Amino acid sequence: MNEAFLRNAFPEYEQPELRRLARAIYSLPYLPNRAFCLWRFEGLRYEQIAERMGISVRRVEKELGCAMGMIVRSRDRQERKGW
Repeated sequence: MNEAFLRNAFPEYEQPELRRLARAIYSLPYLPNRAFCLWRFEGLRYEQIAERMGISVRRVEKELGCAMGMIVRSRDRQERKGW
């Protein structure tokens, strides 16, 4: 989902940085989002993520790297726009 559609999303977070982070995670494409959530929120290891998603460990590494990069860029972009 495009982060522009999420501009007013997550009003329950009072801190702007948390809102930016939530919007950035929510706007990730499916595979990077799923890998990131399994790793960060469920505490799974790369091997467990690979098994659950039916992909290789190398693909998990790639998707997590992609997710992290997109999250950082999204947060920076939102901050520049004054969100």
